[in-house]
Amino acid sequence: MIRRALPADAKAIAQVHISSWQDAYRDLMPAQFLSRLQATLARREAHWVRSLALGESTVWVAEVGQQVVGWIAVGASRDEDAVQANAGEVMAIYVLAEHWQTGVGLALWKAGLQDLLVQGYERLTLWVLAGNERAIRFYRRAGCVEEAATERDLERGGVTLVEVRYGLPLR
Repeated sequence: MIRRALPADAKAIAQVHISSWQDAYRDLMPAQFLSRLQATLARREAHWVRSLALGESTVWVAEVGQQVVGWIAVGASRDEDAVQANAGEVMAIYVLAEHWQTGVGLALWKAGLQDLLVQGYERLTLWVLAGNERAIRFYRRAGCVEEAATERDLERGGVTLVEVRYGLPLR
């Protein structure tokens, strides 16, 4: 079941975030960095309580057996060049590894896309780690295309990673 997230979901969202990173980024980020993420649970939960209460983005959760197993956050694109393009952004989408390839991610994707359409956006953008082949395959199957010259660097666990932006026309 896909539903709008509530502040009461904050801890589950934070836990899915941590667990998903630990599985999805195993080959991209240092093991020590990933193993220490669990210690950030309380801080992440507080962030999500605040973010959900303020409506900083729209968050949808996927439940299986009354347990949150994934989520997607969408809203106005945070990229400077996206304002003129009337672009929305998939800020994040995470699903627990045991629910990969079960349709949960696709159901969340469709809920996020529909939300952006209802908000009137004409284009969608998202950022993905260049080495995250599983996510890149998912986005490409959904019709997203890598946008030229949109690489940016970020640092996680002492390692510099590259993100690339993908886009999709919504109208």
